[in-house]
Amino acid sequence: MINRWTFNDDNLFELVRNGRKRGTCCRNKSNTNLANIDEIQEIYNSRGETIKIKITAVRLCRFCDIDDTWAKIEGEGDLSLHHWRRVHIDFFTTHYPDFQETDVLELNEFVVI
Repeated sequence: MINRWTFNDDNLFELVRNGRKRGTCCRNKSNTNLANIDEIQEIYNSRGETIKIKITAVRLCRFCDIDDTWAKIEGEGDLSLHHWRRVHIDFFTTHYPDFQETDVLELNEFVVI
């Protein structure tokens, strides 16, 4: 079974489609249930379009330890760490009121297949 999910943001979907976004992250408080390398996943947008990706790298990292390299892999905004931090703090505090910058994130790199 293929893991199927959405960003709930068609702009992020387009960044994956055009190859600029090569990674994504999620909060992982339990440090378990990590994606697997070579796992195939399917991302969909609001129009029902889909993109299949293959996971190429998985690691855990505290939010506060994210660096410029990861910001560029995520491919959002101006590719800066400053932009990455701003939008992800907004996202995580909206979805997880108990979010702390020391929380662990799962970082997944991928290629479109």
